[in-house]
Amino acid sequence: MHISKHNYAIELEKQGNLVYFMNPPNQDKQVKDYQVNKVDGYDSLFVIDSYLPNNKLIDYVRLRLKFTQFYDQYLFKLVKRICKKENIQLEQVWSFDPNLHGFLYKYPAKNKIFFIADAVQNNSQIRAAKNVDLVVSVAEDILEPFRKINSQCLLINHGLNREYEKYAVKKLNELRQQGETAGSKSNAPINVGYIGNLLIPFLYEDGLKKVVTENPGINFHFWGAHSSNSNNLLAVYDDKILNTIDYLKTNCKNAFFYGVKTSAQIIEDLDKIDLFIYINSSEKDINGGANSHKILEYLSTGKVVVSTWLSFYEEQKLFPMTVRSGEKEFSNLFSKTICQLSFYNSVEMQKKRIEYSLKCTYDKNILKIQNSLN
Repeated sequence: MHISKHNYAIELEKQGNLVYFMNPPNQDKQVKDYQVNKVDGYDSLFVIDSYLPNNKLIDYVRLRLKFTQFYDQYLFKLVKRICKKENIQLEQVWSFDPNLHGFLYKYPAKNKIFFIADAVQNNSQIRAAKNVDLVVSVAEDILEPFRKINSQCLLINHGLNREYEKYAVKKLNELRQQGETAGSKSNAPINVGYIGNLLIPFLYEDGLKKVVTENPGINFHFWGAHSSNSNNLLAVYDDKILNTIDYLKTNCKNAFFYGVKTSAQIIEDLDKIDLFIYINSSEKDINGGANSHKILEYLSTGKVVVSTWLSFYEEQKLFPMTVRSGEKEFSNLFSKTICQLSFYNSVEMQKKRIEYSLKCTYDKNILKIQNSLN
């Protein structure tokens, strides 16, 4: 499964760059110091794996006491040594991990870019942004503490990957060829979509259960992990959330669960979806309801989204959302949107959402970042 850092690496390679993706050090003794391996299917994309013996004392000092200098120094010297031995000339270094590479500003590259997608939990996670050329984030709330130590900050949205971009272009062309009737809905059952891990700890499970059980005539389609066996991202989960999902699977004939699928597999079924839901608790979310990458995927279809509060989209007026900390009103907002579905899914509204999503593709985000460096 690809997340932002993988998608940026892939897009940079597609643009003709030689890209080295460095994984965090691991305890795999077969690595033996470090390895550089070419990624299948790509001409100029390589993965660097490195070995670091497990040391409980160092981990305690670094993770519990937040004393990171020894670890940062080790990674800095490791990168320099790899570049020298492999004859790698770095033009740019991108870091996506606030817990690693604290000496990023020293790395042997013309430009150093620190990308932070989630809110920091302690001051030690800010250190890598000091003295670098650019700090990038997907929400102002997340970016705020970094502005205190680095004036070179850039706010951008999440990125839309190539599969959804291709789908969005196709849907936009279809809409441009259709009349206003494209937004109308026949008497067929309404289909609602949810894409993502259902076991995330900040899911608003009470609201999800309510909206599914109160609308037996509406079909709800879920793509993503929904059981402890299929949980692809999280090692731990909330039992209450798991029990809620199990209840829906057992008792609701209008709820369909497809498990973890690739973007290409999900896209094959998206034409049937009339409305998408994003239903998280901003109080439980470590980002406080700042932004979510899945919203761009939803918007790329053109269809309306009913969402709990997201600060990044508050001024966009692209879809209805609850107010801050107003998750309990989600069911009412959902019902109101269903009653006005033809309006929200009009041709003009769908085109507006798709056109917005296409402004946030990974190649366009990279261009924004590069322009900010000049």
